[in-house]
Amino acid sequence: MNCWKTVNYSKQYGSQRMFILSLITMLLTFIILYIPLSYFFAPNELYDNQFVLFIFGIILMYPLHKLLHYLPVAHLGSKIRKRIEWKYGVYPFIEVKVHEPISKPLFLFALFLPFISITILLAVSCFLFPHYVHYFAILMAYQIGLSVPDIAYGLNILKAPKAAFIEENDDGFEILIHHHQVRNM
Repeated sequence: MNCWKTVNYSKQYGSQRMFILSLITMLLTFIILYIPLSYFFAPNELYDNQFVLFIFGIILMYPLHKLLHYLPVAHLGSKIRKRIEWKYGVYPFIEVKVHEPISKPLFLFALFLPFISITILLAVSCFLFPHYVHYFAILMAYQIGLSVPDIAYGLNILKAPKAAFIEENDDGFEILIHHHQVRNM
């Protein structure tokens, strides 16, 4: 296989820049979503009696997001590197990396599964529990903010040839193609 493109995530985006972009996305998402959601779904009164569950949802969002990245590629076993580091002794920092090439469609599926599934689940929850639409709007904004790095990755990968393979490294990822594809380009 030949390398079609290398994306140095650290150089191109930087962790601080991506963090700020994620925070801005969270804030803008909440501002944009809250008014329409509260208008369409919220009855006259919003409840705040499930605040503990809301905090629990905030705490579990990141591990759930990472778990949903992992599930589509879990069957690949040794091609996937998993690492959990505990921050402040209580909160997990979870890393899931593909260190051997996998197909572009599988990588994209694993990349976008948390964004799509959690966002849909929270949108449906607005219908089912309209008195808590404010909680779901905050959770949705948080989830979309968590997905900003995934979207940045995905935009680069979507431009790659259909039959490409993706392999992650410490600095970003490589888009690989077979030798015969190089001759056809």
